[in-house]
Amino acid sequence: MSDLRGLGLLEAIDLVVYLPEDSVTFTDVAGGWTLANQLAAAQVDETRVLIWQKTKDGQKGRKAPKPIPRPGFEDTSSKNFTAKPVSIKEMQRRMDARRAPVPDDGLVDYRARDGRMIRVTPKQAAYYNRKSR
Repeated sequence: MSDLRGLGLLEAIDLVVYLPEDSVTFTDVAGGWTLANQLAAAQVDETRVLIWQKTKDGQKGRKAPKPIPRPGFEDTSSKNFTAKPVSIKEMQRRMDARRAPVPDDGLVDYRARDGRMIRVTPKQAAYYNRKSR
C-alpha cells in the first residue's frame, strides 16, 4: 500500500471500481456475493418455484419455497398478518369512508373528447352524447 500514496483521486477511484470480484475490498462491499453468486441463487430460486408449482400445494398457492437469503435483504416472509372477518355491510362502510365525498350540486361527470373528466348538467351531458354520435 505504500506505493499507492502517490495516486490521485481519479486513479484511486479507478483502482476501486475495477477491482477483481475475488478481492477483499470488493467482497466486503458486495457482502461476499459476486454477480455469479447472485445469478446462481436466482436460478436456484426459480427452479424451486417451478418444481413447487407442480405440487398440490403449489397449485393451491400455499407453502411457497423461501428464496435463498441474500446480503442486504431482510426476510419479511415470516411476518404474520392477522385479519378478522367482517360483514358485507361493514366492508361497504369502510370502502365508503375511504372514497372522496361526491358533491351534491346536481352535476354529473362527463368525459370530454380529450379524456378530461368535467362536471356538467345532465342536460349538457345528454347534448354532448347526442352530438358525439
